[in-house]
Amino acid sequence: MNGQEIEGQWNGLLKVPGTQLIVVFNVNKTETGYSATMDSPDQKAMGIPMEKASFENSVLKLEMPKALISYEGTLNKDNTIIGKFTQGGQSLELNLSKELLQKQVYGRPQEPQKPYSYYTEDVKFENKTDKVVLAGTLSLPKKEGNFPAVILISGSGGQNRDGETLGHKPYLVLADFLTKNGFAVLRFDDRGVAQSSGDISKATTADFARDVQAGVDYLQTRKEINKKKIGLIGHSEGE
Repeated sequence: MNGQEIEGQWNGLLKVPGTQLIVVFNVNKTETGYSATMDSPDQKAMGIPMEKASFENSVLKLEMPKALISYEGTLNKDNTIIGKFTQGGQSLELNLSKELLQKQVYGRPQEPQKPYSYYTEDVKFENKTDKVVLAGTLSLPKKEGNFPAVILISGSGGQNRDGETLGHKPYLVLADFLTKNGFAVLRFDDRGVAQSSGDISKATTADFARDVQAGVDYLQTRKEINKKKIGLIGHSEGE
């Protein structure tokens, strides 16, 4: 196989805990070998330069040592690359093709569909101690009113606000049920996950507890929340 076959845009779907991420590698031939950049459209990160790129004996190797990211895969006769994406010592299967990919869509009849019968708002609040900004969704039975509130707390591992895993969104389903039954619900992306800042790999249970406390403090600033009736629902580490 010649080098021309490896040039171009290669698309893959990385299945990480809680979600799927589209990963794109753009490989170019240079006078001395190859260069490549990486796009992560779901994270709005485009054109990230790979520090090392090589293609020998049908094996593509890409490296970004500073971010502890690497990819190694073998180009097959059907013009697909079978390989693994590694970040921070964790390896995940990532196969690439020239075709544009669509995320898998699962049939989940219990998952609520928009438009909801209640009010939702994307919110952000800060854990000022750790300088972490947490992004989430606040659900209210109605836009106006005063309601008891619940914060949903995730278990171990990185979770987004829906607790998304294996195509399920349990926190979304639970928030929907609680909101329809008169509760305001705050659920948020763990630090370092999705739209929340911070580094989850260095976080302790105490750090997560401060994030939850920041959520309580935030709810107490909202006129729609009964400040004397704020509860917590968690599982696993979140308990």
